[in-house]
Amino acid sequence: MRMDQLTTRRTNLWRAGLLAVLAACSVLATANPASAQPANGEAPNPKTFPYRDLTKELANKMAGTYTVTTVGDVLMVEPVSKEIDPRIQKILHDADTTVGNMEVNIIDRRDWTTGFSENFAPIETAWDVKALGFSMMNGANNHTFDMGEEGSRSTFKYLAEQGIPLAGVGPNLATARMPVFQLTPKGRVAMIGAVGGFMSTGIASDKDGNMGLERWGYNPVRSTTWNVVTREQLEYLRGMRDQIVARRDELKDSAAIAVPKNDPDRVQLFGANFMAGPKIGEYYYEINKQDLDANLAAIRNAKEYGDFAIFQLHAHMAPNAYQSVYVGHYPSQFITDFAHALIDNGADIFLGSGLHSMQGIEIYKGRPIFYDLGEFVLEEIRIDRPDIPKGQTSVEADELVKQRLQEPHVLMAVMATSKYQDGKLVEVRLQPVDLGVGQKRPWSKMGIPQIPTAEMAQEILTKLQEYSEPYHTKIDIENGVGIIRVPADATVPVGGGIRAAAAKP
Repeated sequence: MRMDQLTTRRTNLWRAGLLAVLAACSVLATANPASAQPANGEAPNPKTFPYRDLTKELANKMAGTYTVTTVGDVLMVEPVSKEIDPRIQKILHDADTTVGNMEVNIIDRRDWTTGFSENFAPIETAWDVKALGFSMMNGANNHTFDMGEEGSRSTFKYLAEQGIPLAGVGPNLATARMPVFQLTPKGRVAMIGAVGGFMSTGIASDKDGNMGLERWGYNPVRSTTWNVVTREQLEYLRGMRDQIVARRDELKDSAAIAVPKNDPDRVQLFGANFMAGPKIGEYYYEINKQDLDANLAAIRNAKEYGDFAIFQLHAHMAPNAYQSVYVGHYPSQFITDFAHALIDNGADIFLGSGLHSMQGIEIYKGRPIFYDLGEFVLEEIRIDRPDIPKGQTSVEADELVKQRLQEPHVLMAVMATSKYQDGKLVEVRLQPVDLGVGQKRPWSKMGIPQIPTAEMAQEILTKLQEYSEPYHTKIDIENGVGIIRVPADATVPVGGGIRAAAAKP
């Protein structure tokens, strides 16, 4: 056989193989999700999944003993590693994987000409993050664009130079939603980051979507907020709306607003959304279906390509109208539903952040949900402003630093180390962290994590026990450390058809 004939034959065989793979993918994609979903961990229907058992593909595939240490917000505006308690640094370094939320923009201040805003840090901070032992970081949060697009790009660049991939941001939506990876001898670890609900500016755009040209930004999980009122109040609001709409006939030469669709359970009025529910003052967040579907598909892809998957969501979404976002110890139902759906689609850890305070821990199907571990580093540097009173520094004048970000609940946190054996979670160790409770430190030392006293450690862990009660999570306190022991049968298979979050409360 001549060489050109051999080459042509090989090419045709390669094309035939590729078509076979594509056909197999088409079979999987068009399978009925309802019939595909295994019941009680049973094997999938071989007619539906003739090539792969998705419960195995979406399982934790890390070999042997594997540990992950997770922390909350890393708002580190200067290198501080040498001031952090060595025992805390050891916890970060001893884990196979260490992750957190990078809530500053890392820039080179020597040639930065575009102006300064909140939460910026010098390039040395990237070296410090590496020195602390972080493997990957989430970059999708409300401070992603404090220094504009260039600040976000700069953060991405300087962390990448230290071998730390930044999840949740990128030059377009597809890239921002893609996982970043850490390669370990035990397996490939994936991480996806996202911003929840409260922001619209800064969202990465997609030229094929409805947001115009491609633009650097972050991965969103948008939502619509509905205010819960009583049925009687809803009908009163509906009457107000109908009376306003009735005046459309007064308009002669101007376009009138569209008549709103009549929904028996919901009313839109004066730019706000209202719905009937059992508890007045609650918020119901309706997840954007496009973002929900895309992120569930993203975590499945990440897990099928990787061996372990982490999803971090940064959100400032209080569950009700009377809870401050800075004193939020319980998550909104939106976040619980979303975390469950992510785990059902392959996530091994859900890590929440954003409310600057500890929230509870849930073990769902043998996988940990850390709704919020609190702050890890909480520094603030305030630049000069014209409104600062004469004779005061910016720190002295800034009420945010003096009050809201130095309240006791903001200065209490935990680090969580999850231990796995042959793909199953067996234990979560919770190390309390003191960021300056009582404000006995000088401002220069506030917000830097230290090991608390025995009394304070007990207080922090007791509070965490309380916040975790709604999820029936048992936290033992031993020698100043919290321990969640997870039985082997708690880890159950997930997989099958894509499983979405609940649509209504």
